[in-house]
Amino acid sequence: MILSAFVEVLLPVAVVIALGYVLGRTFPLDARTLNRLSLYILSPCLMFVSMLRTHVAGDAALRMALQMLIVMAATTLCAALAARLFRLDGPHRSGMLLTSTFMNSGNYGLSVSRFAFGELGFQYATIGYLTQTIMSQTVAIYLASAGTKTRRAALGQVFRVPLIYAVLLALVLRTAGIPLDESNGAVAASLFRGLRLAADATLPVLLINLGTQLTRRQPMTAAGPLAAATFIRLALSMPIAYGSGLLLGLSGLPLAIGTMQAAMPTAVNMVVVAIEFDAWPEFVSNGVVVTTLGSLVSLTILIALFR
Repeated sequence: MILSAFVEVLLPVAVVIALGYVLGRTFPLDARTLNRLSLYILSPCLMFVSMLRTHVAGDAALRMALQMLIVMAATTLCAALAARLFRLDGPHRSGMLLTSTFMNSGNYGLSVSRFAFGELGFQYATIGYLTQTIMSQTVAIYLASAGTKTRRAALGQVFRVPLIYAVLLALVLRTAGIPLDESNGAVAASLFRGLRLAADATLPVLLINLGTQLTRRQPMTAAGPLAAATFIRLALSMPIAYGSGLLLGLSGLPLAIGTMQAAMPTAVNMVVVAIEFDAWPEFVSNGVVVTTLGSLVSLTILIALFR
């Protein structure tokens, strides 16, 4: 059962990551350009399209969003305590928080959920992805900026990221009941098809980008904080997610997807954020590598249990 879970679910994702690794080892690639492609174009398109296409009952969506928020709040608290224990401050504390709190529920989580539980699993996983992405493009940017900027300047960085405007626009369109299809004219339908084309390219491109990030691993330093961040991200997040899901009344597939999304490795776009705002990027990069490799074991076991 465990081998089947790995072969059917995680191996296809690992193949795309491996292709990115080979690409990164073969050609010199500009990490900042790839990061900005993700941060400023692909991720906003995926978020906008996902919000317009997701059809999950409002009650279940709210409970899953709350579950994700509880997990992120709890892991942030644990990471802050660990940072205090290791006497980290400034950019180092920010890097610890980014690595421990923000999970790869997008390019990794959505792909794994679809392979493990089909289209319905993908729809449920989108809720966790939307919640995490909103937080990662607001709270994460604030935390990263706070390591080197004043609180006011850090807050201002949040509103320079286009993803928040993609979210607001999608919410306005859904609330107003305005579909971007032929009913609103060929121009609206064509615009949406173009955005959907970019959104469809996001997951494989981000997985490839994750693979290229693995080639840029820095020498392993700060072993204690890295071990603590890995434990929080891969191990501690599971019981927190499962317990909070039960308390919120989740069960069956929503509970399984919510727990699995919460236990994903560190989000690769945290490297994007860490580089952009100088929040201990070498530590965050190592965190992505270690948690991604570790997740091949932890997620295989978790998926086998839920399936």
